[in-house]
Amino acid sequence: MLAVGMLRDTPGVHSFELPMPRIEQPDEVLVRVKEVGLDGTDFGMLRHGAQDIAEDRNEMAMGHEMVGVVEGVGDGVKSLAPGDAVVMTVRRGCGICHPCLHNQSDMCMTGLYTERGIHKRDGYLTQFVVDQEQYIVKVPPGLRKHAVFTEPASIAEKGIDQIRIIQSRLPWTCSHPDHTFLSAEWGMCKTALVVGAGPLGLLAAALLRLANVRTYVADIVPEDNPKVHLVEHMKAIYIDARGKKPEELVQLCCVVGGNLDVIFEAAGAAATAVELIPYMSRSSIYVMTGIPRGDLVIQLDAAQLVRQLVRYNQVVVGSVNSNRSHFEMALKDIERIQTELGGMLDEMITHRFKLDEWEKAFALDDPKHIKTVIEVDPWD
Repeated sequence: MLAVGMLRDTPGVHSFELPMPRIEQPDEVLVRVKEVGLDGTDFGMLRHGAQDIAEDRNEMAMGHEMVGVVEGVGDGVKSLAPGDAVVMTVRRGCGICHPCLHNQSDMCMTGLYTERGIHKRDGYLTQFVVDQEQYIVKVPPGLRKHAVFTEPASIAEKGIDQIRIIQSRLPWTCSHPDHTFLSAEWGMCKTALVVGAGPLGLLAAALLRLANVRTYVADIVPEDNPKVHLVEHMKAIYIDARGKKPEELVQLCCVVGGNLDVIFEAAGAAATAVELIPYMSRSSIYVMTGIPRGDLVIQLDAAQLVRQLVRYNQVVVGSVNSNRSHFEMALKDIERIQTELGGMLDEMITHRFKLDEWEKAFALDDPKHIKTVIEVDPWD
């Protein structure tokens, strides 16, 4: 069957053949891939020649955002049946540490995990895949045409989940008791800055807006860019970060209430990410999800930084990958994002290609690009 990905010692993206997978264990599921989303990780791997292929292989299929349909199940599978629409998680645990043994490989303690389409394991840019039931999540009826957003939305869900868990340490946040970080209406009286208006940043902003957080989104695109339209469509506030210092970004967010409660970094811009830390508000939290490549050396007053973090009860936390629970959260919120925020998921998909048009998909150069989806087997 056709696959698209990377070849050892050969730059760029290529097509090649993979054998048709088969169910060999009772808990395995055969899935026909329907759609695969491309994101910054995929393009970054190609741009930087990050060929993280398993030692015994010469190729690796790319693609880690997918939705598909169950074609067959092993005798031990209980939750899935042929015809079910499904999404599949990305990381596979080390089988050693406590988190991985409890299907929370996003918190792997050994670093010996693998990741489909990223790290030593074939991804989903192919026609069929087989995996264990525990890594496959059923898509509710009516959501299959937006389920390709599940994986990036799960990353945003995990980041915001970390915010709520950690900030629940605060004994008060607003005068209303239902506005604590663990309440259903936790976002009221809170202000957030999302750095980056790519798919992850837009999804994070959407989740914050669903929680009624006053949300600012900063990026370096002009006002006529479709990303800005989406930010404004969800009633968030766009900040054109071109020519602005980190201090200015924070000041723009603190006009109302005077405090910036949350910073959610989704751009992978190392300098901006680090330079924002000195301007965090008291008792605030900063979640970083972007992973920059290469080296960058900047000067910081380390003593001042430590004094600030300690005296002001601030938190800086990294959040990477996600697990099944975050995929389940994402599927619940994708429907809300689509219905309550004016169909924004449809607008986020700016380009679609067939599987045999993969070269066009990876060569795309459009300043108004947001999300590319490859239709492996288009929906009826």
